[in-house]
Amino acid sequence: MLVKVRAYDPADSPGPIPSVIDHFRPGPDLPEQLSEAEHTAARYTVILLPPEEAEVLDLGRENPGLKLYLDHHWEADVVDLDQAATLISEHCGKPVTLVEHRADLCYWTAHVDLPYADGGS
Repeated sequence: MLVKVRAYDPADSPGPIPSVIDHFRPGPDLPEQLSEAEHTAARYTVILLPPEEAEVLDLGRENPGLKLYLDHHWEADVVDLDQAATLISEHCGKPVTLVEHRADLCYWTAHVDLPYADGGS
């Protein structure tokens, strides 16, 4: 599977998050109008953790890297963004695009790929 990653664009950012780590403390607040696949994809976040932040999340300083979170709970370590997109896509049943965001850490949110108006994808 070829992963679709949309590069960071400040205009497309969900807004400033003072700390991505703090983002994982409260429960998710998702709009009800999302389809089941969109709701599932929106529950995932991939974050790039340096050693210091891995330690803050009790993952151990020796365990940095790409981390896949479901809601606010660590789900898996992933080797690359392709693996993350594949796991998310398998769980929601639809292809996804990972959108890059930046706050105090670099992170990606998953969005279900919408079909083109002509029926293609």
